[in-house]
Amino acid sequence: MTKQPSFVPRPIFADEELDLQRRIAIQRFIDERKNGGDVRYRKAFAEYRGVVEQLFRATAYLRNLDGAVLRDNPALLEAARFLVAPPVSEDDLDTLVGRRVAGRKRLPAELAQSALDVLGAMIDVIRCPWLTEGREPTQYEAKEAVDWTTGLLAVEQLRTERRTESAKRQQDAVAHLLLSCGWLEDARTTIKVVDGLPRGHFCRETEVAGAKCDVPIRLQDGRLLALECKVSNSGTNSVKRLIRETCGKADLWRHAFGEQVITGAVLSGVFKLKNLREAQNDRGVALFWEHDLSRLEEFVRA
Repeated sequence: MTKQPSFVPRPIFADEELDLQRRIAIQRFIDERKNGGDVRYRKAFAEYRGVVEQLFRATAYLRNLDGAVLRDNPALLEAARFLVAPPVSEDDLDTLVGRRVAGRKRLPAELAQSALDVLGAMIDVIRCPWLTEGREPTQYEAKEAVDWTTGLLAVEQLRTERRTESAKRQQDAVAHLLLSCGWLEDARTTIKVVDGLPRGHFCRETEVAGAKCDVPIRLQDGRLLALECKVSNSGTNSVKRLIRETCGKADLWRHAFGEQVITGAVLSGVFKLKNLREAQNDRGVALFWEHDLSRLEEFVRA
């Protein structure tokens, strides 16, 4: 009779330690937001104000929405989305126009005009009162509208940058740890079977059984540790990041690979204790913290 291999169990936090680590993560999140947030906003505002002002001037302060403005300079479309209250997302704009317009390097004249027609019909007239009164804006109104629009754009860009930077920071921290443990980093690939990644190897942002995994790691015992990097800015957001996204993938990967896969999550930011308990205790997810990756190192080495 063949003896079944004995695997090192995934690390599990006791309630008290789980709450302690959660509180440390929240405090680090608060400290990060307090330090340098105003400086970054001012920098983003200065960077985007020229673009917004160019859009206003090119359209005679929105009184002449000629598609040629976007056709000749598609980058202005990003600023144009923030003329609407609330701003229109790229996906929503594509839906409203009926074709993909966001992210294009060149916009055909007809498509550029369609995009401006859609946005023009929803312009925030509280911000731009001269449009409903059929007149030119005063100098004060023009400056206020440009600054208002720039502020909205700068805030959104800053939020996007923070999400991107946080995810990259977490992935870099995990990669540094694995390399120090002797693991080898592979190029991105598609993992359809566990053996698609050699033992002692890892990669980044790779499709695993049909779902993107931030850092898949092949353990020396043959199992695959599918590691997700998750940042949450609120308790409500922790439901989406941890329960819906991470646990949802855990179910998918477990269905595909059974006991050969362990789903893990490196966390930072704000998470509810009940969501952490559910993910760890009920859904079988191994939890690690960006501010202390010692548990991850111990598990990988074991």
